[in-house]
Parts: sequence; C-alpha cells; structure tokens
Amino acid sequence: MQIQASFSVTLLALLTAFGVGCGSQEGARTALTGKVGASGEVVVVCDDVIWDGVVGDSLRSIFDRPFPVLPQYEPWFKLVHLEPEAFDRFWKPHRNIVVLELADRVDTQEAKVSIYKEKYSRDQIYVTGTARRGDELASALADQSQELVSVFHRAEVERYADLIALDENEVIRAELGVRAQLELTVPRDARWAKKNEEFLWIDRQLTRMKGGDNHDVQQGFFIYREPYVDDQQFSMSARLKARNAALRAHVSGRNAGSYMTTEMRYSPSYEDVVFKGQFASELRGLWRIEGDFMGGPFYSLTLFDERSGDLVTVEGYAYAPYFDKREYMREVEAIVRSLRWYETPITQP
Repeated sequence: MQIQASFSVTLLALLTAFGVGCGSQEGARTALTGKVGASGEVVVVCDDVIWDGVVGDSLRSIFDRPFPVLPQYEPWFKLVHLEPEAFDRFWKPHRNIVVLELADRVDTQEAKVSIYKEKYSRDQIYVTGTARRGDELASALADQSQELVSVFHRAEVERYADLIALDENEVIRAELGVRAQLELTVPRDARWAKKNEEFLWIDRQLTRMKGGDNHDVQQGFFIYREPYVDDQQFSMSARLKARNAALRAHVSGRNAGSYMTTEMRYSPSYEDVVFKGQFASELRGLWRIEGDFMGGPFYSLTLFDERSGDLVTVEGYAYAPYFDKREYMREVEAIVRSLRWYETPITQP
C-alpha cells in the first residue's frame, strides 16, 4: 500500500484546571442546548478598553502561541472579540467562552480566573476573569496560561472523539481487538491499508472544497509493537529510531524506493505523560517521504502492554497540502487517544 498523493499538554495541568479551578454551573437547570461555533475558536467577551490593553495582550500571548509542530504557523486558538452588549443568546451557547471584567467591587479586589463547564450549553468551556486593575488580571491570566490552553485543547479533542463515536467503524474496531489486542474508535469511512503481524495501517481519504475545487485530505493511523527491554526505550531518541525503522519497512511512497520518515529539520516535541493511568510517551513531529515531495504532521503515543510485555505505539498523521492542519491533527489526536486495551468477551454458559 502506498501513500496517496492526495505541545505539549500535560495531564497535571489538565487535572489542576478541572480539579481546582473548574466547576459546573448547571445546577438544577433543564437540559442544556447543544454547543455552537467553530472548532478552535474562542469568543472573548470584554470592553474595548480591556481588549486593546494589557489584558487583551496577555490573552493573545496565550492563545496566539503556535500549535506544536505544524508545517506552518497556526495558533492554538482563534480569538473572536465581542463587547458585552453583543453577548446575546446567539453567542452564549458557543463552545469556548472567556468573559473578562475590570471593576472596583468587593469581589474583584483580588484578581481571579475561574474555569467552568457547561454554563449555557453541553460540553461548553466557560472562563471568567475579574480584577480591579488591568495589570492584575493580565498577570492572573499569564499565571494560568498552561491550564487555559490545556482545558480548551483537551475539550476540543474530546468533542472530536464524541463525534467520531457516533459513527465509528465497528468492523475495524473488532478486528483490531483480535489482531492487536487493543481498540480504537475510528470513523466509518476509514479502511485498512495494511495489516500483518508486525504493522497495522488504517487509512482515511477525504475530499474538501477550497477555491471552487475539490482537494484530497488523508489521515492515517499506524499500530506497531516492539519487545520491552528497559525504560530507555521511552526516550525521544529511542522513539524516533523505532518509528523510522518501522515506517521505512512498511510505509512506501509513490516512487520506487521512497518511504516515510521523520522530518528532522524541525525538532519534534516529546513529553512523558500519564495516559489513562499508565506511563506513556507522547511525540509530535513532522513526517516526510524520502524520495518524494510529501509531508505533514504526526502525533504518536507509546505505552507498555503488561499482558504481552511489549511497547505499543499508536500514531496518526495528516496530509492536507491545501489546508490548515491544526483541526485535522486534533481529530487525529482524538482517534489515537481513544486507545483502550481489548478485553475478550466472556461467553455465557
């Protein structure tokens, strides 16, 4: 099978954000409406003087930072500014909201940034920031910058996961259980590109419109194993070595002798993480085809399978030369992180 021509967020920050500064404002209300708004968009509700001052600068410095390891710059999130009087019932169900206020009241004497879930709509993230002075609020936002990015990013990834689960490919999921002793929630339009005892490759071909023309978009997912020897195998150098060896052997390009590898002109991003209670390594980087002109971003997760004594790597990549890559990679991350160990069904006597 050939390729068609066609940051790190830490668990600690996420737990801190939701465990310390996050709550639900649902109370005893009736069922919430569905969220609205584009993925990757954050609505900021504040007066112009706040938006144009140090508070707005602080917020932009947080969300305008580059999304990790993409071929071109894309921010973590696109910010949309609204003045408070424009924040009506059309905007309130938006998926991601930040409301900022400067006032001299009893409850604003100390700068405070709070994170809530589902104030006006299902799966909504709603952040409030209040203070007496702009410099105090700007500092409070900066202090919680990692939490804010983590919460909004993880929420977007989980929304993609929920959407995919509504129309998943149950055939591939079942076969993965038998072949790889794990499960992934992949979209219904995914298909097998390669499956053998050493390497599994799931392919997804999409068509998107831009400039009046249709363009191909590809997402792919690899699963491969290696015997566990020691913890040094979790290092970035070891992960890259194993990755390049597996892809050279199993992922060929269009031209004779071409193959997928890691683009090292841009440094990959590596982090040790806790994934569903297990130690794991998370790798983000760029891939390219040696011997051809193709490339794009990838996201990889490696963890230990106690049942087999192997290290298991699940990786996803995107190829979308005519489009921004950030949201395709959030979707890829959602699929990779849907990983769960397969449990053999118990047959009732």
